[in-house]
Amino acid sequence: MKSTLLYGLMLSSVIGASSAFAQLQPAELQSVLPASTHQQLSQAQAKEAILKMAGEYKVNFRFEELYSLKPGYEIKKNDLSSGHETVIVLENTPSRISLQHILVDEGHVVKHWRQDWEFEPKKMWSYAGNYEWRSIALTPEQSKGKWLQTVWQIDDSPRYAGLGEWSTDNGVTAWTSAETYRPLPRREHTTRDDYDVIIGVNRHVLSANGWVHEQDNVKFDTRSKTTLARELGVNQYSQIKGYDFKPAYDYWSKNKNYWQAVKASWQKAFDQNTSVALKYAEDGEKAHYSYFNDQAKQNVGKNLKAEELQVQTNQLLNQQLVKGKLN
Repeated sequence: MKSTLLYGLMLSSVIGASSAFAQLQPAELQSVLPASTHQQLSQAQAKEAILKMAGEYKVNFRFEELYSLKPGYEIKKNDLSSGHETVIVLENTPSRISLQHILVDEGHVVKHWRQDWEFEPKKMWSYAGNYEWRSIALTPEQSKGKWLQTVWQIDDSPRYAGLGEWSTDNGVTAWTSAETYRPLPRREHTTRDDYDVIIGVNRHVLSANGWVHEQDNVKFDTRSKTTLARELGVNQYSQIKGYDFKPAYDYWSKNKNYWQAVKASWQKAFDQNTSVALKYAEDGEKAHYSYFNDQAKQNVGKNLKAEELQVQTNQLLNQQLVKGKLN
């Protein structure tokens, strides 16, 4: 009886509070709720925020399918991993910044993804499906005050691009993209064939001890026009001291000229074409990034001239392209 009475008093209290709150007019609500502090960052402030992503980090990668959107589809297990990455500034101008990620695992080095940022761009390379990317023109109205983030794969081939605004909102400094399309992620390339596109919104947030890459993803199969599941990705980059990143810096010192040539080859392909497409490795086939990593290893210590490296990377890129070959 006592517990029933207590429940009744609690319920009456909640209902009464809800009723009183519901009677508040919009002007009164504004006095109850905290005022929004949303503010778009200036170009200089946004550049400073982007550069804060450079540094040495312990990284925790987490991808979780939240719920099914297709009858009969079973949610997959969470994809959890971790590692150590250094993020190096390759380019730093008022309107362009380039950050190269290099992963280190017990002395083993992987040239990881690269993120390029451009202020008020005039075009972007967007994923179009079937392992093809197309050049999309942007109007001044579309790009005004916004930053384009282009993400490149481990061999400097394109992956996805998103246009968004850097802002501070209630104390949170973040960049949020418009909806982006991207191919099947490398983490599922060899284990999944039931979808081929991720449709997602990306958010880069500065945290107390580093930064976070949030992804709100939908897994979509373009062949059957079917949405499988919604996925949340949270990759946390936490600053770390005392970890040995020397293998990463040694790798970059030995290989940066080669990867500069690869980037130049891609730029030539972009300058000459409005769309490009790569070979897609099926089960058991060697992926395009493996060919470039092999070529990089073959050139270590040879001290080749930039022109000689360029010939090699141009030839290899043409071998991997099925559309948009270099002239």
